[in-house]
Amino acid sequence: MGGHDVRTRIALRTEQVAPLSPAQYSLWFLDQLTGPSSEYVQPYAYRLRGPLDASALEDALNALVERHEPLRTRVDQVAGEPRQAVRRHHPRPLRRLDLSQDPARAEREAAAFALRPFDLAGEDPLRTLLIRLGPRDHLLVCSLHHICCDGLSLAVLGEDLAALYRAASHGQDVGQALPPLPVHYRDTVLARARQADCPAGRPALARWRARLEGAAPLRLPTDRARPEVRTARGDRVEVVVPADVTSAARAAAARHRVTLYMVMLSVFAMLLHRRGGGRDLCVGTPVSGRSAPEEEALIGLFTNTVVLRLDLSDDRDLAELLHQVRGRALAAYQDGHVPFEHVVDELRPPRDLSRTPVFQVMFSFQDFEEDALALDGLRCTPWEIPVGSSKFELELELGREGDRLRGFLEYSTDLYEAGTARGMADEYLALLREALGLPGDSPGGAADPVRSSDPSPEEPTR
Repeated sequence: MGGHDVRTRIALRTEQVAPLSPAQYSLWFLDQLTGPSSEYVQPYAYRLRGPLDASALEDALNALVERHEPLRTRVDQVAGEPRQAVRRHHPRPLRRLDLSQDPARAEREAAAFALRPFDLAGEDPLRTLLIRLGPRDHLLVCSLHHICCDGLSLAVLGEDLAALYRAASHGQDVGQALPPLPVHYRDTVLARARQADCPAGRPALARWRARLEGAAPLRLPTDRARPEVRTARGDRVEVVVPADVTSAARAAAARHRVTLYMVMLSVFAMLLHRRGGGRDLCVGTPVSGRSAPEEEALIGLFTNTVVLRLDLSDDRDLAELLHQVRGRALAAYQDGHVPFEHVVDELRPPRDLSRTPVFQVMFSFQDFEEDALALDGLRCTPWEIPVGSSKFELELELGREGDRLRGFLEYSTDLYEAGTARGMADEYLALLREALGLPGDSPGGAADPVRSSDPSPEEPTR
């Protein structure tokens, strides 16, 4: 598998170690503090229907691990400090499980496999399992630790796996199926570490301090008393934004020269305010963190988190809030290269083990439809594995699905009942209709259409 030159280049690189990125360090520190858990395990599963070439899939997965260093990187300690240690790749057999006589076990077996905690020092952060459900029916389960990947990495994984499987199933050299990567993840971590040490980065950190200093924690009413130490126990409810609401939201975004992301976030902030979350709200939101074109082809943990501090005093309507969100989002994106961990260090918020620092609510949005896994000759459909955890008190995650938006409201089960979460999700949809002036049940009475306002001349991007 792979050419001699590729293996030689990788062998040379494995003689070096690199520091962890700030986000990786944070995940490693949590792992050391609380012990291995499934909180930061990312399952990736597809049902494969058709004539699967299991040997070709095995070759493709091995080639994928050889290509992307983070998939074979463990965390070693050097002089007491954690370091990325890329292992030489030795092809491994694909673990297989035949449930063709008992396919009903597949969901349970897939979840148990996918959500098993990782030993970051003792094993690679990727595990794979192929479950046979029938002669032409299989389930591919990939379990990854977040320390090696982010959301965009999963898209890269799917694209590369498809190309490698195509080559392997046609008897071609998988080592030649994709062009060599121009850089590796460790290279980007080292480059960012040098930038972080540069004095030029201090002004951006100072701007983050000015934005967030003095922000109070979210005080949203809860169903249960807050535990002294936060846990990752959680669940989620589905949120589907119908096509007519999505269309109206896009129209409002165009009218006010904002993005659809900003419309959906603004209404989420309105929901938190109406639910008693206060007038001074801090909402976390992820940014891709990939600053160079060559990084788009990499698997790795690039995602950074920025915090938008929103003022909901005076019962602002959607138009006013959109204007505020737009300005604060653009300012946050400008300084989005500053690792969130550095912002926390700069702010030094009071230690509180019952809450996440700086913000307790996350909003995630992607205004594009994820490409499904496409393996030659197979019909591939996503297989959802419930994670049973929540990194925050609440997280609303939305993405495009055809002409509508679909996602989940993830919630901490330490704080909220399932019925409360379902009620918040339903109220969010009703509040969208109210704010956009659409007919339907409104949580606050009569519809209050978005008022017109002078659009800003600059079109934001995300």
